[in-house]
Amino acid sequence: MEEFIKSVTDQIRCVRARAGVAKELFDHIEDQAAAYEEEGELHEEAVRRAVREMGDPVEVGVELDRIHRPQTDFKMIGMAFAFSAAGFFVLCGVNGLTHYPEYLIKQCLVVFLSFGVMAGMYFLDYSFVGRYAYGIYVLVTIVTFIGSMYAARGGMVPRTFMLSYLYVPVYAGILYRLRGGAYGALVWGIVIQMVNAVFVLTFSSTLYTTLNVYMICAVLLILAIRKRWFAVDRKKAAFIVIGALFGLPTVLLIGRGVLFGAAYGFQTMRLQAWLHPEKYAEGAGYLYQFIRQELSSAKFIGPSDSIFVKKEGVTQGAKAWLIGAPIPYPTEPFVLLQLICNYGILAGLAMVAAFSAVVIRAFCIVKNQKNQLGFMISAACFMVFLINCLEGVLINTGYCLVNSMQLPFVSDGVCTAITYAILIGLLLTVHRNERIITDETIRRPAWRLSIKWEKR
Repeated sequence: MEEFIKSVTDQIRCVRARAGVAKELFDHIEDQAAAYEEEGELHEEAVRRAVREMGDPVEVGVELDRIHRPQTDFKMIGMAFAFSAAGFFVLCGVNGLTHYPEYLIKQCLVVFLSFGVMAGMYFLDYSFVGRYAYGIYVLVTIVTFIGSMYAARGGMVPRTFMLSYLYVPVYAGILYRLRGGAYGALVWGIVIQMVNAVFVLTFSSTLYTTLNVYMICAVLLILAIRKRWFAVDRKKAAFIVIGALFGLPTVLLIGRGVLFGAAYGFQTMRLQAWLHPEKYAEGAGYLYQFIRQELSSAKFIGPSDSIFVKKEGVTQGAKAWLIGAPIPYPTEPFVLLQLICNYGILAGLAMVAAFSAVVIRAFCIVKNQKNQLGFMISAACFMVFLINCLEGVLINTGYCLVNSMQLPFVSDGVCTAITYAILIGLLLTVHRNERIITDETIRRPAWRLSIKWEKR
C-alpha cells in the first residue's frame, strides 16, 4: 500500500497537496480493506485486493494532479485591477487631483503598493493565519497602535483606523486554533473578542468601526459553533455567546448612560438630526438635508447644478462638517454622492454595481470552500466588504448615520489601500489553495516554517 500511495503522489506536481492526497488514499484503502475483512478475507489479502481495485497508480496520480493544483480566480483578479484603476480615475475626477501633482503622484504610488500587497498575499499559503494566529494578532496590534499614534491629530479619527479590520481574519484563525476545545475554549474566544473591541475602539477612535468589527467577529464565533468547532452543546453555547457578547455590553452601555447621561448628548443629537433633519437644519441636520438636496437635483447622465461640481474639483459644500481635511479635500465618505453630482446617476449605479460584483464574487468563494479554515477566513473578508460597501452606499444616500468609513477602490490613503489589498489577497489565496490545503497541513506545529519550490 505504501508503494502504491508513493507512486500516486509522485505524479502530483504540487508538493503541498501530496500529504493530503496520501491521507485520503490511505483512509480509502483501509476502509475498503475492512469491508473485505468482514467478508472473511485475511487482512493482507484484503489490503492487496483494495490496492488492485484502485487501478494503475500512475494513471490515478495523473488524474489527481489535474484536481489538486493551484487555481487562479481570474474573475476576482480582473475585478480588483479594473476597479482599482477605475477608482483612481474617480478620485482624480471628483477630488481634482490633477490640480495637485503631489497628491496625484502619491495616489499612483498607493495603487501600485496595493497591487504589490495583493500579489504577495495571493502567493502565500493562507494556512499561516491558522498556524500563527496569536503571533499575527500581536503584530496587528503593534502595527495598529503605532499607526494610531503616528496618525493622531487634533482629536480627529486617525487615517489608520482601517487597519483595525485586519483583526477580523486573524480572529478567524484564532477560532480555528481553539477548535476541538470545550467551554473553556469558547469562553477564551469571547474574551479575545472583547479585547478586540477595546483595542479597536482605542486605536480607531471611532465607535462605528468598533461595532462593525465586533459584530463580524460575533458572527464568526456563531459560525464556529454551528460547524461544531467546540465540544459543547450548541444551544447552551449559543445562549452563552448571546448573553456575553450582546447582553453584557448592553448592560454596560445602559449603566453608563444612567450614570453619565450627559456624555450621550452628542450621539443622541446626531441620531435625532438623522431622523428629523428639518428640525436641526441649523446644526447637524444640515448635512442630511444637503445629501437629499444634492440627490434630488442629480441628472441621470451629466453634471448637476450641485455645489459639489467645481472646476477646481474641490468639495466646498460639506467641508465645514469635516474641519481639518487637507486640500484637495478627500471626499470620503461622500465619493459616491460627488460622483453622482459630477457625472450623473448612471455613474453612481455603475459604482454600486462594481461594489456588488466584488461582494457577490467574495460570497461565491466562501460558498465553495470545503476546508474549514478557508471557509472562515473567506467569510471574514466577505463580511468586511459587505458591511463597508453597504454602509457606504447608505451613507451617500442619507439612509445611515454619517461616520468615518472608507469604500474599497475609491478611498484614498495608504492604510485603506493596504487593508483592502490584504483582504482581497486572502480571498484569492483561499480560492487558489481550495484543492490543496488540508487539516493535516494546517495542524503542523506552530513553530515549524518550511519553504518549498512548487513544480507546475
